[in-house]
Formats: sequence, structure tokens, C-alpha cells
Amino acid sequence: MKTGSQPRNPSSRRQFFTRLAQGTGALAVAPVLTLTQPAWSLALPPGPDPLEIAEKLGGKGHGPVRLAAIRHARLQAARLVGRMTLKEKVGQLGNTAPAIPRLKLKAYQYWSEALHGLARGAPSVATSFPIPLAMANSWNPALAHQVYTAVSDEARAYHNAKGTPLAYYSPQTLNTAKDPRWGRIDETLGEDPYLISRMCAAVVRGMQGDNPDYFKTVCCAKHFICNETDDDRHVVSEKVNPRSFWEYYTRPFRAAVNAGVYTVMSAYNSINGIPCSADRFLLHRLLREHWGFAGYVTSDCDAVADIYQTHHYVPTGAQAAALAMQAGCDLNCGFSWGTYQKFLDAAIAQELVSEADIDRSLIRILSVRWLFGDFNPGKTNPWSHIPLSAVDSPQHRKLALTAARQTLTLLKNENQILPLNPKGLKKVLVVGPLANRCALGGYSGSPAVHISPAEGIAALLGAGLPHPGRVQATDLTGESWNYKARKFVRPDDSLGHMLAGDNAQLPAMNFAGKTHIRIQAASGGPGGTVEVRLFGPRGPVVAKIKVPNTGGWDQWREFSAPVKATTGRFPVTLLFRGQPGVHLMKLAWVELEPSTPSLTGKPGAPQVQTLLGCTVKGPAIEAWLKEAEEAARTADVVIAVVGADQTVAHEQHDRHQITLPGAQEILLQRLFAANSKTIAVLSTNSPLAVPWADAHLPAILCAYCAGQAQGQAIAEVLFGKVNPSGKLAETWFRGLEQVPDFHDFNIMNNRTYMYFSGQPLYPFGHGLSYTSFEYSHLHLSAPELKTGGFLHVSVTVKNTGARAGAEIAQFYVTAPKSKVKRPLRQLAGFARVELKPGEARRITFALPYHDPSLWYWEEKLRKFVLQPGKLAVAVGGSSAALPLQGAVKLGFNTDPHLGDPETLHHEFIPARVEAV
Repeated sequence: MKTGSQPRNPSSRRQFFTRLAQGTGALAVAPVLTLTQPAWSLALPPGPDPLEIAEKLGGKGHGPVRLAAIRHARLQAARLVGRMTLKEKVGQLGNTAPAIPRLKLKAYQYWSEALHGLARGAPSVATSFPIPLAMANSWNPALAHQVYTAVSDEARAYHNAKGTPLAYYSPQTLNTAKDPRWGRIDETLGEDPYLISRMCAAVVRGMQGDNPDYFKTVCCAKHFICNETDDDRHVVSEKVNPRSFWEYYTRPFRAAVNAGVYTVMSAYNSINGIPCSADRFLLHRLLREHWGFAGYVTSDCDAVADIYQTHHYVPTGAQAAALAMQAGCDLNCGFSWGTYQKFLDAAIAQELVSEADIDRSLIRILSVRWLFGDFNPGKTNPWSHIPLSAVDSPQHRKLALTAARQTLTLLKNENQILPLNPKGLKKVLVVGPLANRCALGGYSGSPAVHISPAEGIAALLGAGLPHPGRVQATDLTGESWNYKARKFVRPDDSLGHMLAGDNAQLPAMNFAGKTHIRIQAASGGPGGTVEVRLFGPRGPVVAKIKVPNTGGWDQWREFSAPVKATTGRFPVTLLFRGQPGVHLMKLAWVELEPSTPSLTGKPGAPQVQTLLGCTVKGPAIEAWLKEAEEAARTADVVIAVVGADQTVAHEQHDRHQITLPGAQEILLQRLFAANSKTIAVLSTNSPLAVPWADAHLPAILCAYCAGQAQGQAIAEVLFGKVNPSGKLAETWFRGLEQVPDFHDFNIMNNRTYMYFSGQPLYPFGHGLSYTSFEYSHLHLSAPELKTGGFLHVSVTVKNTGARAGAEIAQFYVTAPKSKVKRPLRQLAGFARVELKPGEARRITFALPYHDPSLWYWEEKLRKFVLQPGKLAVAVGGSSAALPLQGAVKLGFNTDPHLGDPETLHHEFIPARVEAV
């Protein structure tokens, strides 16, 4: 039988709808849906209108945009849908929606990316901010709001000038950092549901704006839900117990819905045997009926196809398409013409889905274009006036630097070796595979600024540095391989072996005054041609560089070609042409000519020497190690920039070890043996197990991919221009022996700081400063927290050191003993305070009775319950350093309605900070 075909008989339709009815999820709130009409009927029983639910929930589920505006947009969309043919409707249900000229409907792309700055969908340069995992270390929702306001400003600026789309599949990745092996951990906001929720709510508001009638952009809460492994995400079914689901995994998504996120993405994986993209409980009952979600659901790309192709949940494409649509998945993202477009016609013919179902989804999708103002731009749309000058503006560059500074986290500082004193330094060695790279992380755009650690240190010291305009070929912002298994970064830190049709995208380069482009390449094969294109692999060609066989893969030569007259900064894509199916060449670096002169050091400035030492993943090369070792002996200080990058962990590739990859620990050992004043800068996209470095090196700085200005920020922290203030948003372990099985989703099984009973390398919330802080005067507002009430917890934080600094005060609770296992402690509030030497501030946290940290899920009752008794509270500088502790009585719940899934959520009451 051909894919997509199915016998048209009541028995097959009955079987299909029985599966649909039973597919309400093992974690459903209500009893399993029972169809009261014949099982082969076209329509499911109608549920309540999510917009009415949103209204009943007091405005939750749609954010600042008025329900009246959403209703008006849906009415307009319904009128347009009513004029479409069935074929036209089906064609609109993918992320790449074609134009319908007769209706004056333009083509649209619903898939753009803006994880930490504009990426996919940006026609040119864009400001690059720290990755989400780095932003989480700032513990600063206000900063996150500023950053994503800037990102959405740039999105709107491009839209206003060039008509680019405004629907984004990021931010946020709201899956959690509970396991350091996850390949996409850099996209997350840490391991704690409260911290994630606070940060993501700020991001959603920054991206979507605060206008009651128009969205600035829309962002996407992904991947719904429990998509926290990547190697097997298309086939795996995660076993998730109800308590973990309700108490942990759902909380960030609920916060995003409360903030008004207008798109939710269904995940690739299954949960307890049901594909997430086919789970009506997840996509309809929970999202729409319980939480009042008012937007549209998109699948992850080709996740609808996975329902039948990899999960084998149903045998045909028609059944998969119908099942996803009936479950509540409105838009089918796909890398090609998707499952909806291929099979919905057949699904209708087989009476598995109705045209009314298609209309419902399409109205939800198209309504967003009215809410953008695409059909009624009008003078009242405040976003239509943002100019192109907002892109890469001086203000955004300054904000990127501010964000980078606040994300840097000092993990160790023995004997106060940091900050370094530049006076008296004669030679500084900056060494390591990431020393000369501005590692941006995944889903990165092309910033005009990209400062490596070596460049930042040299600039701060006024030192010389060769080849400042040279771009390393491995400084990728994107590539053609779509994260397949090919090792595109070679052990010698080059890019290769390139095949015909491959492309590599690099950060923006300044073409002003440039006449030629030069590369260093090697080829033991036939060689080929490198086409230099602007913007992307389909952009205009500005140069073609021919590379012959150089005599071997280790025989490096330089080649150049003239550049067509071009002025300005543009993202560069290298497209490789040549004999199909064979390795063409390797590439080391790219440079525009006339080359930027070497930075000449100021008189009296120290020498800054840079060396590779080893590559990120490659084997130890004795000649490189010996060269680094000898240079370290004569240096006043050694700054080793090591870590993990996209070659180690990325989408579709999880880590199997969490130690430093390749020969990097060997490099650290050799450097330290030669010079005890060796400091490690961990330039990384994921947490690392570095017990040797912690035991031996005097100082360690965590520098998650901190955006375009990371090099300057790292230098400023190392040399004391900036006092570090970041705190870890996830636990750093000593090794995999401390971590449960990768596919263990039981959060109670030693997961996160809440349940981990061992001694981590660095605990959740840890981060050092160049000053010291004292906590005192704990005060609790009442001896008992009763139903409907609030507990106010006040403390005084004082800067007792000699430098100004910022402290992140953290408020934790431990629930009363109960019949089930509860967290050792759980974050319930935090506040970032800037303090001058000797200055003190009074911080007051508010804890409502309905706060989720106080409740646990009771599966028999299908609701949250609260155990009365002694509630412990604690405040301090990390989850493992809580000097102030107290207790209150937690009273019985007297509200019979409290405990349903829609009733418990964080109100995010900011802590009150007052002068003392």
C-alpha cells in the first residue's frame, strides 16, 4: 500500500479515532476523552473557547495584547480563509506559506530565529548577545528584557525596511539544563524552574512588546515538552512520572503562556508512548483549556512526519497529519513540502479530519499577521516606525557588552590572584584552542563586532597583536551540514574536508576599502573554487578563489582573488565548488586585503603572545604542547582559554563525556607545571567537569559564549575593570558518576540542586566576587502562612569589601515533611543588588500561599496538594551558602479550588530593595 493511502471503511476510521481519543496523555488532568458520537464521526466534541478561558483566568495566556484585538484578528482571518479553496488552505499550513495572488495574500515564512540575536531570517548584520545559558547566569530579568527588546527592535527594523517576517521559533528553549550532556543545553536558561520562568517571561515581553493591539514580533516556547536529549530525539519515548511533569517540566512553559507567548512548538519526542506532536492532552487540553493559551502551535521541523516515520505511532502520513491537527498542532514546520501539505487531502478523503479542522488551525495562524499590522499598518502601530539604524546601533553594541559582563562567573579565586594587576607585566601568554575565537554558540547571526579573548586582553593592555582583521575558518556562525555526523572542524583546527556544495557562514567582515580576499588552504585532493558570497549561500558572489592541489593535506598555501566593489559590513558565506563526491580542500583562515595593520603596542605595554597549544577535540600534538610550555615559563601570567564548542555539543549531538574534550586538560597540566600562575578561562557552550583544574589552578572563570563583546568583557574581569557578578544557573558536577542515566526524567532521582545529595564541583547559584557580602537581620512578616496570604521575608545585605560589586541574594524554601519526597530546597525568589563599599540594602521577598514551590502533585486526586507544617526558609549567596535561616507554620488549604493546574503559578513579584 502506498504511503498516505488507507482503506476507506468505518473500521479503520474507528480505530483511528479510538487512538485519538485515548491519546490524551498519561498525565491528563481529566478522565480520558470518551466520544459520545460514532467513532468515525468527523468532529471531536467541541471544547471551551481558549479565548474565553484566557478571560476567566484574569488575562493570562495572551500577555499585553487585548483579547478584543485577538478576536478581531481571528475574525479577519476567518473572512480570508472563507474565500480560499481547500488546496489553498492546505498550502498555508507549513512554515513556508506560498502567496495567493488572487486574494492579495503575500508569501510568508513563519520560521525565523533569534535565540540570542537575529539569525535565520536576518538579511545582514545583527547584534549578537550572550547565549541563553550565559544570560541565565546574570540572574537579571530586567537585563533580559532589555536584550530582547533590542533583538525585536532589529527584527522590526529589518521588517520595516525590507519586509522580513516577524514570526520567530526562538526564544525560548524552555527545556531544562538538568543534565549537562544535552547537546542543546546552551539554548536553555538553567536547571531551576523558577529562574527559567522569571527570565523567559522577561524575554517574551521584550520580543513581543507591550502594545495592546499589535505584536512587535512573536516568539516561540519550545520544545513542548521533555525534549532534553538530542541524539535520539526523533525516536525516543521518555518515561515521565506525573510529579516530575507537573512540578518541574511544565512550569517554564506555563510562565511563557502567562507572559503571552503566541507560539508553542511541539517536540519531536514521545512521552510515555505518545508523540508530543500528536498528544491532544498536551496541545489542546493543557495549553488551551487549562492555561488559556491564545496563540498557535507549530510542530518542530518534520515532527509531524516523525509520528508515522520514526515513532510508528500510526502507519500512514494521512493518519499522522490528521492526528497532529486534531491534537491541536496548527502549523506543520518542515524542511520540504510538509506532511500536512502532502497528506491532508487524503486525510479528508478518508474522513479522518474535516475542512473545519483545517479552518480552525489556519485562522489561528493567519491571525498573527493581522496582529503584526501587515494588513492594517496604520499610524497606531508603534512598531512600524523603528528605523534601520536600530540594527547594530551604538546602543545595542553597548548593551551587548553590558550583558557579556554580567554573565561572566568567577568559579575559583585562590589567594585573590584575580584581578590581575597590569602594572609590572612584561609578557602575557594567552593560549588555548579558543583564545583567538569569539565563540558565539548555536543559532548565531553575523555580528559586525566579534572580539576574541586574545583581542580583548591585548586591547586592554595596549599591547600589539598580529592579524586583527583575520577570521578563523572555524569561527562558524552556520554551515550547510545541518548538524550531521560529519566532522567539519579538523583535528588541526582547520575547516574541512570540504565537499562540492558545502558552505560555511562566518561573522560579518568590513569590505570598505578592500580590493582582494586571501585564504590559507591545503589540498591533497583535486582542489576547487571558493565562492565568497554575501548574506548566505544564495547571496551575491563578490569573489572566486581557485585552490589547486597543494601537494598534501598538510601543505598550506595562501591564495587570493579580487573582490568586486563592495562597501560596508556583510556576513560572509564561503561556498565550495568542484568535483562532486570527493574532498576538495581544507581552510585555515580568511582575510580581506589590504589587510588590517598589526596592532602596535603602546610604549611600555606588555607583550601579548598567543598560541594554540591544542585544538578543541584533537589529539595531543607534542610540538604544540612543548611550544606552549616553553612560552609559559617566560610569561608573567598564563591565561588558558579552553572549553567546549559546537563541535562538541550541538543540535542532534549530545555529549557522552562532560570533561574537557581532546588534549585540553593535558595542555592545562603542562602550562601549570611550567608556570603556577596559570588561570583558566572556560569559553564553553556547556557545563564542564574540571576537578583537576579546580584542585590545582589558582583561578577559573566561566565564560559561556557571551556574544560579540565577550573578549572585551573577559579582559575587563581578569584585570579588574569589572567586578564579576554572575552566578551559576545550573549545577556543575565532578563527573558523570554523579549524574543519573541520561534518559532518567525522574527529577526526584538525584536531579538538580533540589534533589542532588552529593557534593558538586560548583553548586547551583555559585559565583564569586572581588568583594565580600554579609547577610544579616532576617525578619519574617508572620508566624504562619495561611490560604490566600503572603509571607514577606526581609534580609540586609552589606558590601563589606573594598570594591563596589553586585550580589545576587537568593531565597529558598524547604516544604514541610510529607508522605512523598520533596526538594532539599527550592528557589522561591532572588534579587540583584549593586552595592558600594560599606553600603547595605534591605531586601524583601514575597512568598504567596499559592506559590508552586509549596505544593506537590497528587496523582490520585489529579491536582496539586499542600502539606501543612513547618516551612523552612533560607537566604544567601548560593544554594550551598545560606547563612540566614528561619521557619514559619504553613497552614491548611481552605480553598477547595486551589490546586487545579490553572490555579498555581508564580506571580513574579519583584523583591523590594530599599536603602538601609
